[in-house]
Amino acid sequence: MSQEVLVVEDDEQISEILSYRLEIEGYDVTAIGDGDDCWEYLESADELPDALLLDIMLPGVNGFGLLRRFEKDDRYDDLPIILISGRGLEDDVVEGFTLGADDYVVKPFSPSEVVVRLDRLLQ
Repeated sequence: MSQEVLVVEDDEQISEILSYRLEIEGYDVTAIGDGDDCWEYLESADELPDALLLDIMLPGVNGFGLLRRFEKDDRYDDLPIILISGRGLEDDVVEGFTLGADDYVVKPFSPSEVVVRLDRLLQ
């Protein structure tokens, strides 16, 4: 059974590229373009995905806001999260890790690099 990855990215082109590359590598991918929709999806899911690729700048609640919600709910403690963002300043990266992200990738990025980082997280 392949592992499920939730891609939360409002840029449709980036979402499609990531989804395509992950599917080639054997992952089952669900793509969502809005922070509020992500929260609703996760809260209504019987099981969480195996990993979350999360943009910071999203319509609705942003990626940092989602991380703050995850912190308050033990259900999300073991969910591997990679932040993918154009916000590459040191303060942004530090905030992402402080809020519980497992990794942080700055745009523009190589889809191959994201796959390798994800593979390592899921080992």
